[in-house]
Amino acid sequence: MMDIRTLNTIVTARGERSAAEFAEWLRQRLKNEPRCSLSHYLLACQCFDRGHGARAVRHMMIAHHAEPALESAALLVFSGLNWVNRPATELLPVLLDTWEEFRRPEFDRHYKERRLLDALAEPRDELNGVSPLARRLWRLPIRTLRSQIREAVRSPNAGQYPLLLATA
Repeated sequence: MMDIRTLNTIVTARGERSAAEFAEWLRQRLKNEPRCSLSHYLLACQCFDRGHGARAVRHMMIAHHAEPALESAALLVFSGLNWVNRPATELLPVLLDTWEEFRRPEFDRHYKERRLLDALAEPRDELNGVSPLARRLWRLPIRTLRSQIREAVRSPNAGQYPLLLATA
């Protein structure tokens, strides 16, 4: 189960370590607490960043099973499964397709998930004039996804991503 003490410990550890050191710290943490939903969730995010979709899916499945309030984990499981089958595609279009396919599921409705996403959020100053979906996806702690969102909304071809630009 996710509690505030665990969240604070993990957020502090993330701020004090490089990505590689943090991943190792999370793996060690899982040896002692194999059902730690936050450790699985964040390892999955790092797997997405490294292009390891199958591993990301496994960790997200465990995270969601251990903490159903992490609704973004469920969306990321299905996105990851689709991404594995589309290896030459970036994560963002696969995630948007999956979000549409599953009838636009909401996430960050639960306090615990909002608390996690808020704690790991990056400033979104550059996301003016984008959709609520784009702002919500930006909060997911996947650096490559944030980079893809940034590139998509700044691109002269931004119209390829109407879900990111729609104001409603």
